[in-house]
Amino acid sequence: MADILRSLNALRAFESAARHGSFAKAAIELNVSHSVVSQHVKKLEGSLQTQLFTRYGNRIELTAEGQMLLPQVANAFQTLRDACDGVLGSALQKTVNISVEPAISSRWLRKRVTAFCADQPNIQVNLKPAWTPPTLGEQQINMVVHFEERMSHLGQSYYKKFLPINGFPACSPELFEKIKQANSSVANFQDFPLIHDNGREIWRKWYEKFAPKDAHWQHGKVYSDLALAIDAAVDGEGIILADEHICHRELQAGTLVKLDDRVILCTWYAVAIDKNHSKNSPVVQLQDWIISQGEK
Repeated sequence: MADILRSLNALRAFESAARHGSFAKAAIELNVSHSVVSQHVKKLEGSLQTQLFTRYGNRIELTAEGQMLLPQVANAFQTLRDACDGVLGSALQKTVNISVEPAISSRWLRKRVTAFCADQPNIQVNLKPAWTPPTLGEQQINMVVHFEERMSHLGQSYYKKFLPINGFPACSPELFEKIKQANSSVANFQDFPLIHDNGREIWRKWYEKFAPKDAHWQHGKVYSDLALAIDAAVDGEGIILADEHICHRELQAGTLVKLDDRVILCTWYAVAIDKNHSKNSPVVQLQDWIISQGEK
């Protein structure tokens, strides 16, 4: 058996000749002479102590033993080809796993990553939405995209800010009309509910800057997820601090309407990677590309 396993060239010659029904065509495929194919087949027949082909001059046919052997040999070679293709593909294609805040994942990053992968087909990017960012390296995560304040556990040297979120009051068209009817100015919305995401801090900062004596920011429903807060605003539940990036789709479609031009910097999105990556690594390439997209 050991001798047979060492006779891979003989098995290859047999499989090719059986598939083509010709020693000559097998020789062309394997880039060897007709006689070499014939010798390999004879060697294999000797090892197996059985005839695999019936010869009719230049024509050959598989014997019953040859017909029994062919499917298994063909499957074995296909398995070898698949294994080698897998290793080659792994060597050529690099994977970057990104843990990403859910709202920016679906509303800003996904479409841009698709464009990046089309331009860089050897780099595969997997987006893994997560409200709480993991430590780099955990769960095979190569990169984290999240709010800057959520990056403190990584250390400032690990992350770079790339997308500012400048918030302004916005609401659904229906709520806009109600506010308009109730007040001389839509900027006077203190009698209408606010929508918060992840605490009341952002609205507190807005009121501290523009209406420091007003405590309206202390009221309203708090959602733990920005995407849920946006959906709630679209449904008319209250007024949200929207922005031109994450809320772009809703503002363009008119499902959210700007109430007030007074803007405050709510937060920054940041992208973090391990600082030990080489400059030419796919992770660094993707980080640089994401930063460039935020600058547009």
